[in-house]
Amino acid sequence: MREFFVVLNQVLVLFVILFVGFIAGKKKILDPTGTKKLSELLLHVTSPMLVFSSFVIEFSQERLINIFYMVGISTCMFFIAIFLSHFIFIKFDERVRPILRFTSVFSNCGYMGLPLMKALFGDEGVLYGSFYVVIFNVFLWSYGYTLFGGKGSRRDMIRKILLNPSIIAVYIGLVVFLLRIQVPNPIVESVKAIGNMTMPLSMLIIGGVISTSRFRDVFSDWRSYFLGGIRLVVMPLLALILTRAAGLTNLPASVVVVALSMPPATNTVVFAEMFDKDSLFASRCVTLVTLLAILTAPVIAMAAMM
Repeated sequence: MREFFVVLNQVLVLFVILFVGFIAGKKKILDPTGTKKLSELLLHVTSPMLVFSSFVIEFSQERLINIFYMVGISTCMFFIAIFLSHFIFIKFDERVRPILRFTSVFSNCGYMGLPLMKALFGDEGVLYGSFYVVIFNVFLWSYGYTLFGGKGSRRDMIRKILLNPSIIAVYIGLVVFLLRIQVPNPIVESVKAIGNMTMPLSMLIIGGVISTSRFRDVFSDWRSYFLGGIRLVVMPLLALILTRAAGLTNLPASVVVVALSMPPATNTVVFAEMFDKDSLFASRCVTLVTLLAILTAPVIAMAAMM
């Protein structure tokens, strides 16, 4: 029971900050231009710093093996999620079907997931979570992009995957970790301080974005609730059952479960607008499922930690 309240406390901290962002959005302190600029700061500065700081950790054979576990488990779960989402949403309308499939596969593992992993598991949790983000980006710019009807050369897709700021931070961090490079303390402390801004910044942004939604519309569509059940309950519980059945009770398995328990990725709305799908429906889905995560995330995270 103690673990539940520890997890609940961490999740509530996230959502209190989200609520502050919501109020700031309603008061026009945080307008769409502001959230866009903060998102750019998060993408290009604070999130890569958080990822890199997690690699400034003592090298061990066990951690290296766990990284391989992380990549393997994450890849398997993405294939399973893609397979299931294809059949679950096959009867839905063509304009919303890609949105529902995308949101059931891709969680907000970066903006929300990494800060929560930091709070629950420390730097080592972020270390493993960073590799989930790597696999996330591989599937995002291959399966996710084409799911919405995106076309482009293989070179463009590979470039988008490899040049993502957080992925670049993984490259640099891996070199530091594997070669056991001693980074000067002032640099380490500066990087950690900037990286620690990711959690409050991401919650303020999400709160600001949610403030632009009409709540009557958000709560009235049954499809969003159905998606919430798939995204927040079915996918993480499936990961929990499969990892336990495989005898994996280590930290990487817990990190994957927590990553899958997050609400839909914010890329959902961007892709829906880009490819002329129902972007309003996408926005409502992301908003409602993010709010529902307040109830489900503590329970799933506690189960993952047991």
